[in-house]
Amino acid sequence: MILYIHGFRTTYDSYIATLLKNNFNSELISSDHSHIPSVAINQMENIIKKKNITAIIASSIGGYYATYLANKFNIKAILINPSVKPYITTKKYIGTIEKNDGTSFLWKDEHLNELKNLWVENLNYNSFFVFLKTGDNILDYKVAKERYKHSKILIEDDGDHRFSDLEKHIEKIKDFI
Repeated sequence: MILYIHGFRTTYDSYIATLLKNNFNSELISSDHSHIPSVAINQMENIIKKKNITAIIASSIGGYYATYLANKFNIKAILINPSVKPYITTKKYIGTIEKNDGTSFLWKDEHLNELKNLWVENLNYNSFFVFLKTGDNILDYKVAKERYKHSKILIEDDGDHRFSDLEKHIEKIKDFI
């Protein structure tokens, strides 16, 4: 089974989640986790244990969670424009955040500390396949390129944070998993 972990302001039925469900069918579970990092990690750890998850696909802040989880459970992870230090990059969002589905949540300073506690110092680089777009309008792709420099990395020019043409890489994802 594969676990998909969505990004900061998206949901379990986002563009990428839908694309992956269409390609992996019943082999994929899309996490509908809390916005609170400590709660989200507990929810995802329970899914990994109960559903026999053998790989993770994650985008944005989900990539940060996936890094922690892949390291802890020694499983492979596909990271799509991952957030490397969300405890820094999401600081500007303190307050009420509207998600892409119209719902909202309250992002607090304490959430930044919870994220910082999930930092993994020594990565098992063989566990990761990182997909980056130079045109990511949310995160600087060079930060992830440096963090995962010894992992398998695919970098494409232009594009966007959403990685709107991910469909053309489904076979690469399947091969890595």
